[in-house]
Amino acid sequence: MALILTILGISLILFVHEGGHYLAARRCGVRVEVFSLGFGPRLFGWRSGDTDYRISLLPLGGYVKLAGEGQNGTCQPGDLGAASTNQRLLIFAGGILMNFLFALLVIPLLFRFGVSFEVPVVGEVTPGSPAWEAGLREGDRLATVDGNDIYAFRTFAAAIALGDQEHIKVEITNRNGGDALVPLIITPKYDPEVGFRRVGIAPASFDPKLEVTVDEDSSAWRAGLRPGDRLVSINGVACQDYQSTRILLQDAALSASSIDLGYWRQNNSSQQAGEQPSFGSALLKFSAPNADSPIQVGIRRAANRVRQVRGSKLLPFEQNDIILSAAGKKIQRLNDLAAVSLRDSGLPSCQVLRDGNIITTPADPQIKANDLLELLWMDEGDDFRVALVPGSPASKVLKEGDILLQVSGQPIFGLEDLRARVDTSAGQAIDFTIARFGETDPLLLKITPAPIGVLNAGFSLKPWYEIVRRDNVIDALSLGVREAHRMVKEMGATISGMVSGRVASDNIGGIITIGRVAHNFATAGLGQLFFFLAMISIHLGIINLLPIPALDGGHILFVLLEKLRGKPISLHVQGVFNLVGIALLLGLIVFATRNDLRLLFG
Repeated sequence: MALILTILGISLILFVHEGGHYLAARRCGVRVEVFSLGFGPRLFGWRSGDTDYRISLLPLGGYVKLAGEGQNGTCQPGDLGAASTNQRLLIFAGGILMNFLFALLVIPLLFRFGVSFEVPVVGEVTPGSPAWEAGLREGDRLATVDGNDIYAFRTFAAAIALGDQEHIKVEITNRNGGDALVPLIITPKYDPEVGFRRVGIAPASFDPKLEVTVDEDSSAWRAGLRPGDRLVSINGVACQDYQSTRILLQDAALSASSIDLGYWRQNNSSQQAGEQPSFGSALLKFSAPNADSPIQVGIRRAANRVRQVRGSKLLPFEQNDIILSAAGKKIQRLNDLAAVSLRDSGLPSCQVLRDGNIITTPADPQIKANDLLELLWMDEGDDFRVALVPGSPASKVLKEGDILLQVSGQPIFGLEDLRARVDTSAGQAIDFTIARFGETDPLLLKITPAPIGVLNAGFSLKPWYEIVRRDNVIDALSLGVREAHRMVKEMGATISGMVSGRVASDNIGGIITIGRVAHNFATAGLGQLFFFLAMISIHLGIINLLPIPALDGGHILFVLLEKLRGKPISLHVQGVFNLVGIALLLGLIVFATRNDLRLLFG
């Protein structure tokens, strides 16, 4: 159904645009010979009056062919050339106007009846990121950005990615349980990997009610977990809030051989009538490797070096400390330390490598997991320090904290290098040269890649969405107009950013990306799908407004020049410019499709 809705939705936007040209031409007395959705050979359609209504082979847009379009000689009544300049301006702008009109009608209507959006609540904050430096915390609710209200996380992300100011003013709520607005100043940084500015936060990805969805024939289903159950504990540690649940889930998925989920079940369709709410547990076990499992060595890169300690609370760590273990648990990253602190209700005693010596730091029950995430920045450092996957081939040969120097006699700089060497090993033993604490000389060790068992958990937490609704028609209309205006500004900022280099051209997407995103919105519901279609309609209108040859904006430019000159641009000049425009558009389609395929296949 989502696929069908996606196809129908994209077709609707094309129909709206071409319908604008069609209605404008009919209004001006110009005959329409072809009304086509798609380009290329005609697949099917029907004829009514002077018009052939058709569906064509290539679903990359559509067109309306007008009588006398592009012809020399005397114009006949009903031909495009016989229309006045004002009438031709209306005809060429008809699709653009319909795109904007569609959005201005749909968006207020959606807000009147309600449309769900991903909540503007801060999820995981990357230590050391601009958001971390500015003091954003997990659970903060984003209220405004540069004075504009925020009701969806994507609004915040777009404002950061497309903004041109060095500093962004953000107001948040939910700080210390209050509703008061707290102002913060964030300085975004350009991320070359994604090609735009970021601040280092993820959205709060699951609802704090912690309701699960469960796939049939999965570990979770076989262990007794059912849709609608609510998580209450993970491996015996209580799920106190959103942050603690995220930490415990990530820790369990990466370091445990099994996961014990405690849940609370209310009466639902899977139970017999009259059954009382109950608590239960589900034990999820990692599956044994099989022939389809990819071969691996089981090495991660440790990120347990202290980069920075800040804040008023006195943490027992210093810059460049390497935190080895906490309460007997190996520490590979900050999340490990936070998980142990949740389990022990405070920071436990830790084994730390400092200036070549291993020391023991004291426990401090006053330092909680959220304090560590807010005040401590841990990273990988310059060396490739090894973190091991439990039960992997590497775990039988290497030790936590070994420094990886070479693989197969070649220097190793990151995980991508390591993956490439493993992929080309054909399952044969690989030479690893490592430096080990306490050893004066490097060690040469052999590791044979092998399949590793995985956890087919088969459950997820329901995403966190909120319905935005305005019960008053005037309020809905006002919000809808403001949202449409914001979309126009976003599109303008995107174009400006690509010209200036603030936004990388690799972010240009084509029909595949549009289809994928539309499918995601269709899966979430009709309201979200129509919101996305309204956004695409505005984008299509703006693109066609640009004075690009062969697009509506190019035709509008020629008519405006004709009004200024008092005579039309020659068909020869128009033809040359249109050929150039078609070549540019084909190049853009090829480039966008390349980006689509790169994103699709990684």
